[in-house]
Amino acid sequence: MKYGYVRPLELYDDLKNQKLKIEKYTDEIYTEEHAENKRRHQLDILLEQTLKENDQIIITDICILADSTKHLVDIIDVCSKKSVNIYIINPDITVSSSSEYTFQNVLNEISNFQSDVVRFRTQLGMNKAAKSGKKMGRPKRSDDNIKRAVEMYMTKEYTLDEIREQTNISRATLYRHLER
Repeated sequence: MKYGYVRPLELYDDLKNQKLKIEKYTDEIYTEEHAENKRRHQLDILLEQTLKENDQIIITDICILADSTKHLVDIIDVCSKKSVNIYIINPDITVSSSSEYTFQNVLNEISNFQSDVVRFRTQLGMNKAAKSGKKMGRPKRSDDNIKRAVEMYMTKEYTLDEIREQTNISRATLYRHLER
């Protein structure tokens, strides 16, 4: 039997596109409700209760299945013990006990996987921060201070150091606003 596994992790494909890519390969798709690392109920059901010998799991990307290299190793161990193959659409790899890969290919895929995990965690953290009302990026300088610094500069009565001391506007910021 062929089982698909998807979760709402939108690094490459959203949930809908993951399902579209997997549908043609699978008999049944297990859909996770969230993208969090913990409480992956559908994955647990698939690995512990559903999979039988010679079954196959189909995923679009490695990071959909696992959240870390250790997690990936654990999942592959479970699948290996049950003689279950894992087909990864992107990069078109089948993981099975009979697979042979060059060391370089393995390192490249692990490196890509780790990059995806870091990107996902960063994106997740930024989304949580935005939902809680936190501002992203550098804080904006006060428009009043910038206007005052430009006015001081235009009078030619103040040195750049005096302007910086009184307005807390750096030379670079002042020059950037003078160009406008």
